[in-house]
Amino acid sequence: MRLKIAASLIVCLLLAGMFSAVATTPLREKIDADPLSGEWDVSFYVQDKTYPATFTLELDGNKVTGTAYSEHTGAGTLRDGSWAENKLTFTLDFAKHESIAITGHLEGDKLVGEFTTEGFTAKWDAKKKANAKPAGATVAPNALG
Repeated sequence: MRLKIAASLIVCLLLAGMFSAVATTPLREKIDADPLSGEWDVSFYVQDKTYPATFTLELDGNKVTGTAYSEHTGAGTLRDGSWAENKLTFTLDFAKHESIAITGHLEGDKLVGEFTTEGFTAKWDAKKKANAKPAGATVAPNALG
């Protein structure tokens, strides 16, 4: 009888572990397949100064949408955004600032690239905020292990 109970308990534990792994696999794949969606701390480098900003990006297939904000530019919206073969391109439009053309790529855990505005080109980079997650993803505590 004890052997039967122990065997049943082992089977239940194995099934629970298997279903838990299956339930989190699509979420893991979505997070791995979508390195862009979320909130990013951005630095624009102009001459000897650094201007901070925030990007909120959303990846849908190869299309990138989102918003931006900095004290210098105010709020902005992203248009013509694309992500293909590790290359990011989009334009930021603002109410009170000239548009900014952005190009970049993912390098490790950072986005790096160049921006063009007001007749000059300079560098920028961004790091995803620690609590950022892909838009639309709900992560239960300990769901990812």
